[in-house]
Amino acid sequence: MEQRTGPLAGRSAPSRGGLGTLLLASALFGTMAVCVRAAAQHMHAPQIAFVRFLGSFLFMLAATRGRGLRPRPGNVRQLVLRGVLGAVSITFYFVGIEGAGAGLATLVQNSYPVFVAALVVLLGHERFSLRLGAALAFSVAGALVVLGGRIDLGSTTTVGVLAAITASVLSGGAVVTAQQLRRSEGAAIITTWFMGVGVLVTAPALLAGLPSPDGQTALLLGGVVVTSVLAQWLLHHGLGFTSATQGSLAAATSVFLATALEALTLGDVPAPRTFVGAALMLGAVALAWRRTAPVTVAVKQTSRAA
Repeated sequence: MEQRTGPLAGRSAPSRGGLGTLLLASALFGTMAVCVRAAAQHMHAPQIAFVRFLGSFLFMLAATRGRGLRPRPGNVRQLVLRGVLGAVSITFYFVGIEGAGAGLATLVQNSYPVFVAALVVLLGHERFSLRLGAALAFSVAGALVVLGGRIDLGSTTTVGVLAAITASVLSGGAVVTAQQLRRSEGAAIITTWFMGVGVLVTAPALLAGLPSPDGQTALLLGGVVVTSVLAQWLLHHGLGFTSATQGSLAAATSVFLATALEALTLGDVPAPRTFVGAALMLGAVALAWRRTAPVTVAVKQTSRAA
């Protein structure tokens, strides 16, 4: 049972429990990325996304026994918005992994905390600062360095990086929406609705037909489903105890595990410029973390099981 009091937006740092939950989610997201990269050798990325959402949706229905999934009045639109933004973001992210690799795509996609910080400013939850502007500049510079200073739309890697950038922007909106929902909804209902909407959004991938997976591919897809659904629930749970920007910064550390696992299992060692881009992007999220104090927003006290 979750019990939260006081405005979340007024907290200056995440709770220890919330931070630990988010770091565990990050590790699972990193593992998921490598499973996606390996599975993409046998299936197209949008099809993997569909399997991910369908499997996760069935998992959540079984875990909740279909109970407690009716949202509070007025939250349906936000749940659908969170689902659409998240599903499109995940699809672009998987396309990025297919084209650029798990480590590189995760690096670029994990610049999304900067977009989270920018969005909460636009929504009036925080004030814009020069520090936030510098963070955005660092993030763009990091992406350009990762691209190697060249944009060749015919390059598979470059297309993957551009897809990951798109995923990053959409992830920013999805995380902010999810954090707003956590003020009145539990993690289970947000996760289940996200997966259900995701099934509908990614269903057109079936028009190309699904290949008959061998045992290894089926195992990889199972890994994608299990790691993603657990990571997603943990992310939604952790967002109930931290701000959107703090939560996204903690979850963005998945890039390190994804890069390490990819190098160990697939032998893909990143280019030196990738580490330079990583340093710039980490500098960006660090600047976004040390932003100006948030504008206090009154939040109704809630007590609801996740």
